[in-house]
Amino acid sequence: MLKQIAIILLLGSYDPETKSILEYTKEEIVKRFPGNVFAVLLEHLNIYTFAKIAVLTETFDKNKITLYIFEGGSLSDMHDIDLKNDPDEIVYHFLKEKYEIDRMKKLPVFHKLDRLMQLAKTIFLIRHREETRGGEYIELMHALFQGHSNKVWFFKKEGIHLSALLMEYLDKFKINMRPYRNFSDLKTGILRILEYL
Repeated sequence: MLKQIAIILLLGSYDPETKSILEYTKEEIVKRFPGNVFAVLLEHLNIYTFAKIAVLTETFDKNKITLYIFEGGSLSDMHDIDLKNDPDEIVYHFLKEKYEIDRMKKLPVFHKLDRLMQLAKTIFLIRHREETRGGEYIELMHALFQGHSNKVWFFKKEGIHLSALLMEYLDKFKINMRPYRNFSDLKTGILRILEYL
């Protein structure tokens, strides 16, 4: 059963405060759009490929892993599996039994990010704190240089200063930018955008 879904990629710093906001935003998206919209964080995901199939895995906690199986960009199957061993072994044995594969490839972070950006309907980048390492800017540049600027919405908390160079990139690539004051503003802005996708 092939199913069209929308993957929403949430990017931001993984400092405790921002990570909590990313997690809560993900929950709010899933509550508002159950079934056809999947909000994902890079940190919880892995992607495995073989032949024309891609498997996106999401680890919710240390006890469970969800496998989203894609064929040709459409979701064809989904399975929750108890996490008793190494996730790579579990995925391999499940796929070997179900699809009779003899090998699979786990994508490294760079290729995983690239593939997620290809699959994503929308990419929300959240800049909540100024004093983080700024890894989300690297993810932003990756999106821009890989041709995904039309998918990016950059939310920045009011009062956070952006460099002149970053502003030039945002303008050059016509990035949609939204300021927010608090989590309520952020949530409302993101959910409103998703209503019109």
